Amino acid sequence: MRLQSETIIALILLIVGALATIIIYNIIYPNLNIINPSGQEISRSLELNFQLLDYYIANNTLYAYIKPSEPVNYSQVFAIVNNRLVNVYPYNPNGSIVNPYNNGLLIIVANLSQIPPDQNGNYELEVGLENDIIGIFDIKYISNTLINYFQPPIAFNILNSSSNTSSNSTSSTPTCQASYLPLILYNTQSIPTPSPFQQDIAICNGSINIGNSFAYINNATLFSCINPNGQNIYFTTTYNSNPNIYSWYEGQLINGSTYCDVWWVNLSKGISSNSNITIYMYIGPNNANYYSQYYPYVGSPIQVLGTSQYDNGKYIFNYYQNFGNLSSLPSPWTYVYNNQGSVSFSTNYTIIPYSSSGNAGITTTLNFNIQNNILEIYASVPTSGGTSWDYIDLGAGAANTTNTYFIGGGGGLIAGGNNYGAAFSYNNIGTAGKFNLYVGNNNVGSTTYNYVPTIYEIGFSSSYTYFLVNYTQILSNTKIPGSFSLPITIAQQNSGNNIYLYWVLLRSLPPNDVMPSIYIG
Repeated sequence: MRLQSETIIALILLIVGALATIIIYNIIYPNLNIINPSGQEISRSLELNFQLLDYYIANNTLYAYIKPSEPVNYSQVFAIVNNRLVNVYPYNPNGSIVNPYNNGLLIIVANLSQIPPDQNGNYELEVGLENDIIGIFDIKYISNTLINYFQPPIAFNILNSSSNTSSNSTSSTPTCQASYLPLILYNTQSIPTPSPFQQDIAICNGSINIGNSFAYINNATLFSCINPNGQNIYFTTTYNSNPNIYSWYEGQLINGSTYCDVWWVNLSKGISSNSNITIYMYIGPNNANYYSQYYPYVGSPIQVLGTSQYDNGKYIFNYYQNFGNLSSLPSPWTYVYNNQGSVSFSTNYTIIPYSSSGNAGITTTLNFNIQNNILEIYASVPTSGGTSWDYIDLGAGAANTTNTYFIGGGGGLIAGGNNYGAAFSYNNIGTAGKFNLYVGNNNVGSTTYNYVPTIYEIGFSSSYTYFLVNYTQILSNTKIPGSFSLPITIAQQNSGNNIYLYWVLLRSLPPNDVMPSIYIG
């Protein structure tokens, strides 16, 4: 009887112990990962963190660049700005994984017009993974200002996968979805651009060594989405709209082994000092033809398209004359003094012949206001160098009579005959393939050149003259011409070869010859 009683007591104690174990297990089970975390949880809790590299606010939109300490699946990352969930995008992902060891970043985009700031006018950015907030950052609202100019070349709605899309890119050919790509144009200078202003938009498949007189985006994926003649691109001031910005596709700039698609857009109001504006670049299907659909807002010269039908350069530039497919000299062009040979015309250029005696060239009968403008002459110029009569001139100045900027007292070609002009000039005691650079009657420098199509430019401000070749500044000088109202001249004498002239234009000089930077929003 006593044994039976002890057995019952033992069973009761066993049941009570089991129940206690179950209760304790249920209490601590949700926190077992804290007591004994798995390898994944250890990595997340002890190693993973987020670093705010940079941010900027433009047009009431916050762009923040976040670097994870370890590879993460970007689809599991969330971001909150002042208690509002906002968008997270990947940069340089490996599939769905953003790897910081391979330049992987997260880009957070928040529309601040829908998110009220705190009482101090600032924002709190929280970044987390799955359900855990890992990083908290303070964002100070500085309207229309870039903080550190950090710019990863991202492109939204562009997928890296194989397709049959035609491309000059060195990367794999992508499938490109039609999209409006926000481009932020930032004037870093303390003076505004002129109004109107011609901004270059260049999309490159690599880095280029060109200086700050030219702006570009290094994005091989985006480059691969562009039709070889630029026909599937247009620009607009508003998202999801037809083009309302005039754009002119120049063609491809080749810089070493890198290719760039280059547009010029006309910004009617320019860009204020130390400020930025946002425009949208629409990337359509590769077979779209916006030249025929949207001309004159969308255009390109005969040198690209093989036809002048869609050349809208006159809508873009302050002055524009294409010399392709002509049958006579256009107004206001005429021959230089003592001209000995008539020009001839071809599909892509006008030919200025060499002469065995006398001059050969063209000049304008009108003077142009060149202040705060860049004179651009696109031509193939022979690398003369031999006879005592050789002379070649490209620039601003008169050549319609003797004793002018480009014509001497004896009627022959010169440069710097007075103070009223500026030029690239080869003289008859020079070195083959070497231009002297003239401002007024001063030789201020020199540059070498080749007999290939080249963009020669001279920029004029109230206190500086700039010389550029293929958009790279080669010289700036404090000397200026005696007048900013000048004709344009292209001429030669006894060079032994033809000049092939493609176009002449005037575009607005960027502030201090620094082109506003381009950032993808």
